[in-house]
Amino acid sequence: MPNSSSTFLLAVASMILSTTACVDATSEDEFSPFDEPSEPNLDSKSDEVRACGAESCAPILCGYDCTTRGTQCTASCAAADARSQAFVAATVSGPEASSFDSRQNPYAPVFTLDNVLIYGCQLWDFSNQVKDGLEIEFEELIHSSPGATPADPTRHGRKLGIYTAPFQGPGSYRAEATFQATHETPAYITRDGCSVDVASDANGGLTGSFDCALQATTGASTSVKGRFACPENAMDPIFSRWAH
Repeated sequence: MPNSSSTFLLAVASMILSTTACVDATSEDEFSPFDEPSEPNLDSKSDEVRACGAESCAPILCGYDCTTRGTQCTASCAAADARSQAFVAATVSGPEASSFDSRQNPYAPVFTLDNVLIYGCQLWDFSNQVKDGLEIEFEELIHSSPGATPADPTRHGRKLGIYTAPFQGPGSYRAEATFQATHETPAYITRDGCSVDVASDANGGLTGSFDCALQATTGASTSVKGRFACPENAMDPIFSRWAH
């Protein structure tokens, strides 16, 4: 009979690999971003000025100011588009040892779900205004298939997701995480085995480091250590043409 730890790992692995799971982001405690596949932010193509918190600016400049420790991030307008400065870099040890750095891929924003590198941060601003969540992600997405389509499955290379909530600006956090070397290899997961240290940059964005210990249902373990930076107007993940 499996123990509580293995039962948890099996349940989370099933959740991660399922393509049909859907969780309401407002359910807070039950929410995990690993149920919600990232999608390009089409709003960022528009230069039409609109409300952004207490300010107004083009959607491409609208983001979040996360400089105040112990409080939720506030919607605000960045002075300039700094999305090209966002990055996620990490070293993976164990059976799937490798390293990656999104800065090695040319910054070439695209609105596609095939042959694309997805990386950066996602600030989950829950609709009840009680708390935020911060996701750090990196994915080499080869092809995305809507729904469960055996003849045309979703395929990806290295895929890392780290999530912590409630997120309240600069500070130290524990986080859940998942890592896969490819869509064909086991998922390594942890419920709270990541330490994430977050600081604010000079312009209201975020920078920091992470150190995660993860385990697969096969019993194998791995660690993922790295750094990230997400400017004020890069609180949605970057979708960049993947030059691989």
